[in-house]
Amino acid sequence: MARLGQTEGGDGIVEFGVSAGEPVLRQGEPVRHVLAAKVGLLTLRRQGPAGPGRAIAVIGPGQTLGLRVLAGQDAAPVDAVALTDARVCARAVVPGAVAPAVSAAVLAECVRMAETLADWAAIGRLPLAAQRVEAALRGLAATADTHRVVLPDREVLAELTACAPETVSRAIATLVRAGRLQRGERRRIVVLPPAGADAALPMPDGGLPVARQDTRAADDAINRRFA
Repeated sequence: MARLGQTEGGDGIVEFGVSAGEPVLRQGEPVRHVLAAKVGLLTLRRQGPAGPGRAIAVIGPGQTLGLRVLAGQDAAPVDAVALTDARVCARAVVPGAVAPAVSAAVLAECVRMAETLADWAAIGRLPLAAQRVEAALRGLAATADTHRVVLPDREVLAELTACAPETVSRAIATLVRAGRLQRGERRRIVVLPPAGADAALPMPDGGLPVARQDTRAADDAINRRFA
């Protein structure tokens, strides 16, 4: 699994870089390495029995893939694709060769992954598109440990939030006007205020408070960020 920029460290751990959009793991293919994200974000995509797959979660630094191989389940359950430029650490393992000394750590990481998948699944159950988009952006911010988020491709954000791509654009414009997001100094950058800000504001339409009138110019500005 030679990669550009690959380095090898102790204990047989190999570190390599991947560019945004590059696959790290393919669903159904045999897994022979345990992988851990070191820098950047990875999108997990699940292929159904029919039709294209969809993004189901995003993981970041310190989170691990491929632990199923230690229990003898060597087929990857998901695709893992770099959402941003990333660096990944890999260590070759023998299927089913989990040692008792590491079983607790493996179990803890499996629980952590299950919690991550549950958190992302909960986003899809929020009633309003703007709520789902804000929750997804906050999830990305928390995973990357930053309040400044580089907007992913609109299609990826749409899959994560169970929205149409055009709905994602409108939701982001609404969130900006409501003060829930701020435009960053660079293209495709948004800044999230602290969680809970404006949470007590009245929402007469059952959605997010809108600070000022809807304008086509604001929507167009957000759409250009996805261009």
